[in-house]
Amino acid sequence: MATWAEQTTPPRAVARRGYALVLGLVAALLLWGGADLLMLGGSPYYLLAGLAVAASAWLTWRGNRNGAWVYGAMLAATLAWSLWEAGLDGWALMPRLVGPAILGFGFLLPPIRRGLRVPEVEPKAWQSWR
Repeated sequence: MATWAEQTTPPRAVARRGYALVLGLVAALLLWGGADLLMLGGSPYYLLAGLAVAASAWLTWRGNRNGAWVYGAMLAATLAWSLWEAGLDGWALMPRLVGPAILGFGFLLPPIRRGLRVPEVEPKAWQSWR
């Protein structure tokens, strides 16, 4: 029989999954608002950002380090979209960039960062000779 310590979830997994839930909630809001905005003839950015954050949340929930990379790519796309839409006006850039950047800082927290691992890739048949 497993001891109590073996049955409990490690704090890293709890922090990682809690962060993934927050990302998932943000993704749902972006997807819903983005779809509504797109139907009104607006920018597809919010819908695409919602898809990227949802993918990041799913990968983070599973403990896959690629979730951070997907979120980082979304941040880079957000920067490009913000500069295209607002130019170099700092006051116009702030609401477009600060929220996603603050949310992304969660990936830098030690319990979350240490809870993410590199996905294991199975070797291809032609690599089995090694």
